[in-house]
Formats: sequence, structure tokens, C-alpha cells
Amino acid sequence: MNGLLQDLRYAMRQLLKSPGFAITAVLSLTLGIGATTAIFSVVYSILLDPYPYRDADRMVHVELRDKSDRGPLLFVNSSEYEELRRASSVDDVFLQNEQSQILTGGQFPVSVVVGKYSPNLFSYMGVPMHLGRAFTTADAPGGKGATVAVLSFLFWQKQFAGNRDAVGRTIELNHTLYTVIGVARPRFTWGDVDLYLPGMPSADPHDYWMSFIKLKPGVKHAAAGAELQVLVDRFTRDDPKDFRRDRRVAIVTLNEEVLGRFSGTLVLLFTAVLALLIIGCANVSILLLARGIARQHELAVRASIGASRARLIRQLLTESVLLSIVGTALGVLVAYRGVGVLSAMLPLYSFPHEAAIRVNGPVLIFSAVLSVITGILFGISPAWQLSRPPINELIQANSTKHTGSARSRNTHRILIAGQVSLTLLLMAGAGAATKAFLALTHTSLGFDPEHVFALTTVLPKGTNTTWQARLNTNEAIRRTINEVPGIADTTVSTTWFPPFGGFSAKVEVHSKPSLTGAEAMLALVSPQEFSTLRIPLLAGRIFDDAEVNRGAHLALVNQAFVKQFLPEGNPIGQSVRSPMLKVEQPDFLLAQAPDDWLEIIGVVGDARDDGLDHPVKPAVFLPYSFVLPPDVSFLARSSGDPEAAIKSVKLRLREFNPELAVAQDRTLAWWLETQGWGQGRFIATLFSLFALLALALAAAGLYSVVSFSVTQRTQEVGIRMALGAPRVSILRLVVSSTALMLAAGVAVGLVLSLALDHIVRAWAGGGSPRDPLTLLVSALILITVATIACVVPAWRAATVDPSVALRYE
Repeated sequence: MNGLLQDLRYAMRQLLKSPGFAITAVLSLTLGIGATTAIFSVVYSILLDPYPYRDADRMVHVELRDKSDRGPLLFVNSSEYEELRRASSVDDVFLQNEQSQILTGGQFPVSVVVGKYSPNLFSYMGVPMHLGRAFTTADAPGGKGATVAVLSFLFWQKQFAGNRDAVGRTIELNHTLYTVIGVARPRFTWGDVDLYLPGMPSADPHDYWMSFIKLKPGVKHAAAGAELQVLVDRFTRDDPKDFRRDRRVAIVTLNEEVLGRFSGTLVLLFTAVLALLIIGCANVSILLLARGIARQHELAVRASIGASRARLIRQLLTESVLLSIVGTALGVLVAYRGVGVLSAMLPLYSFPHEAAIRVNGPVLIFSAVLSVITGILFGISPAWQLSRPPINELIQANSTKHTGSARSRNTHRILIAGQVSLTLLLMAGAGAATKAFLALTHTSLGFDPEHVFALTTVLPKGTNTTWQARLNTNEAIRRTINEVPGIADTTVSTTWFPPFGGFSAKVEVHSKPSLTGAEAMLALVSPQEFSTLRIPLLAGRIFDDAEVNRGAHLALVNQAFVKQFLPEGNPIGQSVRSPMLKVEQPDFLLAQAPDDWLEIIGVVGDARDDGLDHPVKPAVFLPYSFVLPPDVSFLARSSGDPEAAIKSVKLRLREFNPELAVAQDRTLAWWLETQGWGQGRFIATLFSLFALLALALAAAGLYSVVSFSVTQRTQEVGIRMALGAPRVSILRLVVSSTALMLAAGVAVGLVLSLALDHIVRAWAGGGSPRDPLTLLVSALILITVATIACVVPAWRAATVDPSVALRYE
């Protein structure tokens, strides 16, 4: 222990004697370890410990996938729920029915997201309450939920200001009083709802609720999927219109459903930041080796008076680990700030909201282990090489300067080449991600989202119980919005929200009786949809308000529909229908014979309707009056600032009907920024940041090596200049000594970029580092910065006074 304390004291004295070296080394480690710790905090919180629920590893989603390998989750009615619970692979099941309701009884109506859940929700999750109690089967006698509610933590803080007396008080939903019996914990955010109510599906066979399953211990996903496939096939066997028909059951984990490809993106970013850390460690190793060569006289003296090789290695490693500990401590402080920035940058809806992204215990343990590993990693090679100094040569020399062995010079070259290759790899990845992001933002949408905003209106449950009354109310709301000053156009858009999708359903074409398995987007809209979004009419006409009001069997189709299903002949006058338009849901009101044939009266241009990374799907546009849900969604175009227009519209709607609430009021630009471009921006930003840091670290490493080399060769430079060597030759001499390692690093970096192309392409937004322009620009930037890092110390050497250089010791 005394020896260790002695080594620490000596290491501290040595570092204090060389503040420039210490600051440069600690800064390199702080950047590398800080970035690694921050990214690991995100990876740990999202990938390793995202959920607070008991047995979260056995909780799965049941997807019903179509031919495109995508599809909705499994919905079941009350009798199917009981069958699902009896499945041999299933441990437990709960049901969810999420809807917007109105918080009444206050000064203004407020739209809230309410989740009705089977009463076993909280026992299934295994998470205790923050306050009060959870609801149980006793709160849903006979399947009918009692008027009790559990508040989400955020809603409790927003509505009750975090008052612990909220439990036992009442809240009014749709003019019905509910007693608050509990408050969920902060990380219990299932469904992102405001209130949790107990309930069960009614006896109506078309009252479908979303199901969530917990598998029994040891059950494989494939076995569970096979059993549930048999069940789903039996559920849909007797109903040809069942929306679950002809779907393939897929069992996925909670994170697979929520994250999708984003999990791979996070792993790739973590790998990139590890590369950055390696570059930082290489930097410190270069500095230690250069400093150690300068200290070889001291080490030779210590060895000559009896210091063993192991003793010298221990001393040198103590200095390395001390640097690493200081760098880690500062890096963790940087990570604390960085995690908050990263959390704010994470794309909305791309990760579980239950995840608590912070620097926690496991992250600090990771940082401590990282500190020791990096200290040994960057310290072991210099320590090993410097622990056996050439004693006789050094002691007999008349100078304390020593140029080091060929082995140490080769180590310098390898480290620099490694830095350059990893930096080029990161720069190529950043270029690929940035190029993919820019391409995504310039994707042709087929409509104009500028100055357009969306909103949903919610009325108390039980309002407008007839089809005509609901239609009249919807039209009155649309006209009211359209009359607000600054609103240019307003449309109802019930099942279509470009560019992110809508209601995909099976369709039939009258002239193609042999066509089977055809699917298209069913867009229930008002006639103003096309002028609001500026989607061009290419042929025929658009149905009018009078035809909407009588539920006329008319439709328009997009170009993709014509190309896929009606490539020959004129589509105008042909007929299309979908049996799935006969939506038999308790809260939905239908026009007469909604599943009958629709006459195609027009063709419109293609507009993105399946996300930005998928081609346009065939679409059928028909009067929204065919299917009227209890809530209605609108799109409106403003002539000025859409945010100001939203405020004016909400104020006018409050005057129109004091009981009407507005929800999900966002601009299309906001939706594009978050859901459309969010992941691409996140990936491109972080990759670019890592690449810039790597470039700075590599330049610092190269500068350090050249500076050290110039310093050690000062007398040689003086002799050459005294003999008449021009400055250009001195510059050439210094730069040429690093050109080979720079070229080797660039070559290896190019090979790595090409070899890892498929990985980066899959997880970095689709961009390819194999792109010649990306590689060329990245290599040119790297070579330019590296050249500057070499030229600066070389120029300093070339401008030194020969007489001073000859006397230099």
C-alpha cells in the first residue's frame, strides 16, 4: 500500500510538472469517456432496462402481419378474450380500449386520453401504486367498470399539482363523476394515457379491444405464434369481412414493437462512440510514449540503481490510470449534461416512454470499469516499451534528449494510422447519414404541408347518436373553422393522415373479378381535402358537399391505384368496393350500404401515404360520411402563421360549442419534423458530432507526434539549415515522415468503410458510406486537416535560427 501511495504521489508530481501534457491527455479522455458514458446511458435505459414492469421479458405484442410484413396488433372481443386466456402458452392477458374523452366540470372542457383496461391490468404489470390503490376485478363486477379512476403521474401533477389529497376526490368525465382511487408511478406510462379506468368489452361480438399477452416461463415465441395462429384463424373463419382474416401471427417483444430499427441504430451509435474513445486512448498513448521517450534518461537512472522492470511498469501505469480516473470523473460530469441534451434530441415516439434516461448506478459502474480499462489500454504499450531503457547508451550520452527506438517510432506510426482510419470511417458514416437525412427531407410528398395544421374535435360521449346529427355537427364544425380569419381551406380527414398512413383495407375491383388479396388505403375525406393539401386532380371530378351529405357511392383513386389495378383502359366509370367499410363498432355510425360498389369519378396525384421510406400505396378517396366515428379529425390551411391560426380556431370553436374540446392540434410541419425526419436528424447529428470530435483528436495526435519529432530533431534541422538547406526542404522532410502513416490510415479507413457498408446502410438511415462522393469528400477533409496539423510544427522548425538550433539541448 505504501508503494502504491508513493507511486500516486510521484505520478501527481510528474503530471503537475507537465501541465500542457496533462491537460491535453485529460481533455482527450474527457471527450471520449464523456461521450461513451452519455451514449451508454441512453443504450442502457432504452435497450437494457426500459420497462419497470414485472416479467417484462415475457410480455409480448401479437402482430397480425400482411404481405408487406407489417400489420396491426391483435384485437379480440369478450368471448375471444376468454379463449386467449386459456391458451397453453399464455400466462396472462389484459385488454385495452383507448379513447379521447372530455374532462368536464371545469371552466373549459379539456380533451384527455382515457384508457379502459381489463381489471387485471395492474396485477399483470406488477408495479405498485405511487399513491392509493389499483383497481381490481372487484371494480368491474359482471364486466361493467365502476366509476373509479387511476391517474397517470403526469396527469396528477398537471391537474392536481402533485397534491397527495387527490386520492378520494372526484373528477368529471363526460358529465359522469369518477372517484380517484390511485396515482400510478412516474415510470408507469403504459398507453401514454391520462386516466386508467376499469372495464371489459360488451357482449357485442364486434366490440374489439386490443390484447396484450404475457407468455408462460420458457415458452418460445415460435411455439406461441403457432398456437395463436390457430386461434386467430378460428376467430375469423366464419366472417369473410373480419379485418384479421388472412393475416400471419408474429410474436414480438415490447422493444421490437416500439423501437423497430431504432434499436440497431443505437447499437451502431454506441459502436461509433467506442471508436471515438479508442481514438482518444490512442491520442493519450501517443502523448505518453512521446513523453516517456523524453524521460528515458530518468528511467535509465532509476533502473541503474535497482528499479526492476515490473516496478517501472507499475509506476508508468499508475500515471496512466491516474489520468484515466481524472478524465473519467470529468467525463461523467460531461455525461450528466450530455444525457439531458441527448434525451431532448431523441425522436418522439421512437423509444419507450417508460425508459428513465439518466446517469444511474449501472452507468457509473460502467464508467468506473471503463476508467481502469482505458488507463491500462492506453498505458500498457508505452509502459512496456519504456520499462527497459538502454541504460549504458543513455547514461553515457552527453544529452538528455533521445530520439527513441525504432520500435517506439513504429508504435507512433501504427497509432496515428489507426486514428486516421477510424476517423475516416466515422466521417464516411457521418457523410452517409447526413446525405440520407437530406434526401429524406427532400422526398417528394405529393402534397404541400406548409401552413397546414391538424386537429381533432371531441364532444361528450352520447352526443349526436344518429348518423345525420353527427354529420351535421361535423359539417358545422368544418364551416366554423373555415370562417376563422386567416384560414384558407378546411377539410375533414377521418382515416387519412399524409404522409404517415391511414386505414389499409382489402378492396375489390368490379372489372377484375379474379383479383384477390388487393389492398388500398381508404381515405374518408371531404371534397376540400385536395385543395387544402394541394393534391392535383388529374382526371374526372371531385365529389361535392351535397354528395357527401347523402353518402353518395362515389370515389377517387390515386395514380398508384390505377397503375397497380387498372393499368389498361380508362379508370373513370369503373367501380371499386371494400367489405371492410362496414365497420361494426358500437360507437361508429354508417351510411347506407357502405360496402356497396363505388363509382370512380376521378384520379388524383400520388401523395405519400405509407411513411417517407415506403412507396406510395394505392388509395381510394370517398366521402367521409360513409363512416362517422365519435371524434372527427380536420386539416386546415392557414394563410399566415399556422400556430397563431390554431389558437384562433380553438377560441372560435369554444364560442361555437362550450362543450367541444380540441386535441392533437399540431402543424403538419411538426409531424414531419418529429415522426418523419426525427430519426434521420438524430443519427446524422450524432454521427457528425462524433466525426468532428474524432477529427479533432486525430489532428491533435498527429500534431503531437510531429511536434515531438521536430523537437527531438532540432539539432539535425539546425545542421541542415547551416549547410544551406532551404526551408521548403525542411518542410518536405518533416511532412514526408508522416505521409506514409497518413496514407496507410486513409487506405485502411477506405477498406473499413467499404466492408461495413451493409451495416451502416441498415442502421444509419439508409445512407451508404460506399458512395464515392462521400468517401472522396471525407478523405479530402481528413487529409487537409492532417496536413495542417503536420505543417504547423514543420513550419516552426523551418523558421528556427540555425545558431539556436545547434545549441539546443
